[in-house]
Amino acid sequence: MRKSSVILLSGGLDSAANLAFCAERDEPVLALTVLYGQRSAENELRAARELSSCYGVRHEVVDLRWLGAFGGSALTDVRRDIPDPGGERLDDLSVTRRTAAAVWVPNRNGVFVNVAAAFAERLGAVRVVVGFNREEAATFPDNSEEFLKETTRALSFSTANRVELFSYTTRMNKREIVAALRGLARPFPFESIWSCYAGGERPCGACESCRRLKRALEVS
Repeated sequence: MRKSSVILLSGGLDSAANLAFCAERDEPVLALTVLYGQRSAENELRAARELSSCYGVRHEVVDLRWLGAFGGSALTDVRRDIPDPGGERLDDLSVTRRTAAAVWVPNRNGVFVNVAAAFAERLGAVRVVVGFNREEAATFPDNSEEFLKETTRALSFSTANRVELFSYTTRMNKREIVAALRGLARPFPFESIWSCYAGGERPCGACESCRRLKRALEVS
């Protein structure tokens, strides 16, 4: 049975992949993009709109810019440098734990998921779909299978229809995600995604997200 789903869509590789997999296997009823004061908001919004249009899914924007106003994260504070881990150090946990801490936004995914779950309940959807992966779960605990499991448990109490938090890619790394996308019957619009932490006309190529995407595209 196809599962009706609300997709949290930032426009990056992982969330876009989950939109594509949901469109193929289940039933995406809404794509949500959250504005939380991130530097890359304009580019993320453009990407999310293009992707939603490509897959024929209704798109809405949620304004949570108060979250970014807490400060302390390089994603939202232009006075802080976005860290560059170096391409050869993406699997060095001593490095990536520091870069993860530099871009951490307090309870970001927890807030996003609960907002999306409210939309899902209202629409009668049974899932909130998120773009998690095994690679980044090593340093971001809110990208992990444990987070999916425990949040689903909490949502079983807070949503009348017991919304599930789900990700098609949680056990994949980014190389495997790209390979799976290239294997879809419908060509995936790689040109539409935006994974960079920074704003600007082009991806910076140096932030951790850019470097992980580049590595995945080159190897896959």
